[in-house]
Amino acid sequence: MIVFLNGKFLPEEEAMVSVFDRGFLYGDGIFETLRVNNGKPFLLDRHIGRLQHGMGTLHIGERYDFGQLVQHATALIAKNNSTHAVLRIQVTRGAGKRGYSPSGNFDPTVLMSLHEAPSIDPDTVTPRKLITATQVLSDHDPMSTVKTTNKLPHILATREAEVAGADDALLTNREGNVTEATSSNLFWINNSEIITPPLQSGCLSGITRGMVLELAASIGLPTHQLNAVPRDLYTADGVFLTNSVSEIQTVNSLDGHDLAVSPLIHELHLAYHEVMAAQ
Repeated sequence: MIVFLNGKFLPEEEAMVSVFDRGFLYGDGIFETLRVNNGKPFLLDRHIGRLQHGMGTLHIGERYDFGQLVQHATALIAKNNSTHAVLRIQVTRGAGKRGYSPSGNFDPTVLMSLHEAPSIDPDTVTPRKLITATQVLSDHDPMSTVKTTNKLPHILATREAEVAGADDALLTNREGNVTEATSSNLFWINNSEIITPPLQSGCLSGITRGMVLELAASIGLPTHQLNAVPRDLYTADGVFLTNSVSEIQTVNSLDGHDLAVSPLIHELHLAYHEVMAAQ
């Protein structure tokens, strides 16, 4: 596998990052993950836009501009002859002196890598079983708009799900409202209306979340961003998760309660694949 690291395309075995890189030491960085479909990175412009927003929020210097990032990602896909894959782009503040202070002349680390992508067919997606995690996110958190490399609450919530024999875990905030799953945004359906938690709940501003809201509106389905507690999902007409790698996944169980499955989830997934195929 060839990776891109700080302007060079290298075999993964030769790619080296400093042991003093702040991404390694403190999680001082951001990342994006997206699907490559038929050799084309899906919604790359939106992902790079969020990446650059995150760099600005964290005051990380811009080693490459928007166009250069697109160029490097496209070249990496071509060099690996990848048709279907997962592209990960990571930027850290770079190597620096010990301590939390971000002051100094840092040289950001930029890494791009490709990984195996799960095969997804909207007609045969296996429903997911969730539990509600004990991990809590902060509501009204400005960091929720940034996909940082510090994901400890999500890692511990994933462990809870694995121990419980579930596929994923739902995280709540300090008010007890649902926010997101460990690596996906959350949606539910009531009376043919598509509902998702507001960004103020503490959930990530997901790229696929935004696309699903657009798709729902385009096919005439009302959308809302509302707070809810886990038990509200027990009586929903349908519950599903979204992210850039797994796309749209039906949830059929939460904390041992069987959930209804809405045909609108499949309709949205088909519409999502149509957009992906047309890129």
